[in-house]
Amino acid sequence: MTATTAGRSATAGFLDAMATLAGGVCVVTAAAADGTPAGFTSTAVMSLSRAPQLIAIGVQRGSRTLPLLQDGGRLALNILAADGESVSRRFADPTVDRFAGLEWTTGEGGVPLLLEQSTYAVVCRVREEVAAGDHLLLIAGIDEIIPGRGGDSALVHHARRYHGVGA
Repeated sequence: MTATTAGRSATAGFLDAMATLAGGVCVVTAAAADGTPAGFTSTAVMSLSRAPQLIAIGVQRGSRTLPLLQDGGRLALNILAADGESVSRRFADPTVDRFAGLEWTTGEGGVPLLLEQSTYAVVCRVREEVAAGDHLLLIAGIDEIIPGRGGDSALVHHARRYHGVGA
């Protein structure tokens, strides 16, 4: 049996419903063994536990960055500031060099940090992977929290549009 929503497919209904769920916009970054940076935009991020400090990130199985994150990989969760839409779009576009011309630095373990574009960068190591349909849910332990450029603004994605909050 296939679910429908007012005559639409279950997939279209699912996407429409999830578009109404506001999500904070982050860029997940990692580095290959040779130091080559990689990353992607994500709204599928959540704080998971305060003790121990854990986050969860949903990663599409076909992501080019995923192999760098698996098996205890190190990552940075760059929480974009309210004016970070162009950075979000850049890291969502698979056809561009995402780091070209962008100001960034490296943190512990060589992970790329987008401190000028973010309120915080959270450096983590993947502890566990959970299969979740066409994604993997990565559970990561927090090693370091680095303040970005300051402020308490945030970029959120809601109803297929970007919105700055607290700006």
